[in-house]
Amino acid sequence: MIEKLPSDYIFSSIPDGPQTVQGVYDGLSIIASNGTTDTDLTFTDRLGRKIHMPAYTTRRSVKPLAADGYCKAVWDFKNGDMLLGEDGTTLYVRDVDRSGANKRLDSWHAISSLENEYRVAGRETYSPWNDQLRVECQKKRERVRHGVKFTDRAFLRFNGQICSITADSPYFSEPFEVTFDRAFDTDLVGQAVSFLRDVTVDDKSAKNLCRLFATPLLEPYKHLTYVLYGDGGNGKGILLNTLASSLPGLTASVDSQKILGGRRGSGGFDTQQEMGKLIGALWAFDEDADTISLEQLTALKKISTGDSVTARRIQENAVSFAPKCTFVVATNNPVVTTMTNAIARRFVYVRMKDGRKASEFEPLLTFRKDYGIAPFLMASCLLWENEGDEPEYDVSIGSVADLSEAEQWLVDEICENEYAVSARNPYPETAREHKNSISKLGLKTSRKRVDALLMRVLIVADERRFAPYRAAWEADTKKLEEEAKPVAVPAPLDAVGRTIEPDSLGFECDYVPARANKVADNWKKLAESATHDTSSIPDSKAYAVVPKTGYIIIDCDTAKTEGEMDGWESLQWSIGPYGSDSFPETYLVRTPSGGVHAYYKLPDDIKEHVLNKVQAGGQHIDLRVGGRGYVIGAGSETNGGVYQLCDLPDGERVPEITLSMIRWLNDAGCIEDTGKTAPTVMAAAAPTVSATKPAGLARHLARGGRQGGSAGGPQIDMSPIPKGQRNQQLHDWLYGRMLNHPDNIKQITDQYYERGKLSGLGQAELDATYKSVSKTLGYQS
Repeated sequence: MIEKLPSDYIFSSIPDGPQTVQGVYDGLSIIASNGTTDTDLTFTDRLGRKIHMPAYTTRRSVKPLAADGYCKAVWDFKNGDMLLGEDGTTLYVRDVDRSGANKRLDSWHAISSLENEYRVAGRETYSPWNDQLRVECQKKRERVRHGVKFTDRAFLRFNGQICSITADSPYFSEPFEVTFDRAFDTDLVGQAVSFLRDVTVDDKSAKNLCRLFATPLLEPYKHLTYVLYGDGGNGKGILLNTLASSLPGLTASVDSQKILGGRRGSGGFDTQQEMGKLIGALWAFDEDADTISLEQLTALKKISTGDSVTARRIQENAVSFAPKCTFVVATNNPVVTTMTNAIARRFVYVRMKDGRKASEFEPLLTFRKDYGIAPFLMASCLLWENEGDEPEYDVSIGSVADLSEAEQWLVDEICENEYAVSARNPYPETAREHKNSISKLGLKTSRKRVDALLMRVLIVADERRFAPYRAAWEADTKKLEEEAKPVAVPAPLDAVGRTIEPDSLGFECDYVPARANKVADNWKKLAESATHDTSSIPDSKAYAVVPKTGYIIIDCDTAKTEGEMDGWESLQWSIGPYGSDSFPETYLVRTPSGGVHAYYKLPDDIKEHVLNKVQAGGQHIDLRVGGRGYVIGAGSETNGGVYQLCDLPDGERVPEITLSMIRWLNDAGCIEDTGKTAPTVMAAAAPTVSATKPAGLARHLARGGRQGGSAGGPQIDMSPIPKGQRNQQLHDWLYGRMLNHPDNIKQITDQYYERGKLSGLGQAELDATYKSVSKTLGYQS
């Protein structure tokens, strides 16, 4: 209990001290409840009492002996509501009850100056009042302890260590910066920890969030700033507002853009006004902060370390003070910092768990209503005591959702090649944006020989920062690889046999008898005969299907030797998995040996130009086209076994082959060169391909047949390149071809852009790579 000072208390004489201080002290008095109403000589104290100020008379008026702000300060000093902190320098004032109950609170806050705390107008300011009251507070035995106290236990720092003390300690009776009228409860601590784990993605983030609450009271020196990252709906607003509602005088809600000087950290009046909110606060937070850039880092460092800053309120003088608050940035935007060790150790990151339903937070809201912030402060104090001063520094909050196109390009390049050549970035950035990107991604400049030239490149300097982007890239690549993997041949359709004929699904064909050895005698003569009926399946154990002009059967055979890729698998690696947009479901027949027959319609503008082919593209794939070949039909019984129908088209008719399939046919040399302009379907824009070959497929294909080109001719690989290899592989592919075939630049250029678009790259990226290669080889000045 802090005793009030005696009425005959004598103030010390100090140089330049306020000459009226003793008169003010002696003349302040409580007005009886039936006394005078409010005048210029009265004020209301923190207990709701009317206080009369001593005055002096001039010719024209009666004025207070000192500005009313200084009178209020002396009254608080007199009644035990002003003390020094443990440092013997900082003035603390008891918090004011703003509920209207006019209670005397047990919590205290540091003040920057009497003028700011008590609203002394600029023309009435006399700064030695601060020195005078600091000298008087030195005489008091009590000090405001830097810590937090519950009714039976308190936490504070002694000799560099966090200690908990109980009522038998001589320090326990002294005032603490934060005091709760609630006993320390381990059950409540357990519940609070469970809530913190529930709203964060991992245990390290939960620990950092728990550490936040007691940081301004227990950290060894002022340096920590917290970043709570998440898209929303994750509970961070609930926790921060619980802090604000439980300790309103010690918590400030701020606009980080204003307080950090705008996007470029330039400061100004708005910054000074916003900075004023930090005076006396132990926690300051922006619940929905905008992007924080390197330019704003200087202001953020000052707040983090408690360096002197300037605040100003409208119509008041500027005041310099040292912030004591722990700054909390809650955001779904990037927070860009430098990569120095000093900066790295000042920022503590918390990754919140996103995508929660409002109903999931009902238990937390109930807990907050019943207990406020106290259980979370209990848990935080216990964490500081048991686990020391070091937060979890290896929490990453980077998100691919934050990346600009230029930054995503850098991530792709580094993940593909372990470096990126900034000069080739097709997405322009300003120098300021580029600097932010490098810090944000954790990169640094290095030098590397690229295309025989020594070039400046970017590489990873801080793997912790880059880790979330690498992980997202690898997950995306893995997903694409999984989506691109060939699927197994569908299981046979039960009890179907030959009851569903291909021509019932729009596939125009002729049916001719076949022997058990799969030979169809005179099949061509029968199919072309005007007198022989080939419109229905013959009454024989086996029969052959001869596609008419405009229709194709892709015959995928099994591999002949171990280690080779069969036709069904290699076709999917070439065009995409069966069932995708590139390789649509159709009338599908499984052969007794494990091969597959896929039935399709040909587009009108190429139906006369697709070749009947064996080992198309060097793979185990044969083509049966337009009356020039046949396959054994579904339901046929041969010496090798039964041909089984295993799939039907997703519609009433067999589908037309896709553009991806046409490109594969063309690359495999299966579309004859007529010397005429390419068919319109071949000149169409590159489609969105839902499947790509994964890394390492080139080696796999080399064992089971090469891709592209015609038998005996050069093999030009036009297959889509998977994400993770696109830029570098296309660059090397273009460089090698242009270097070795300078007489064929136009065709190489066309094929480069075609393959690049098929791989999913944008025009800007393709242009940048093309210009780089052309310049290196001397084709551009």
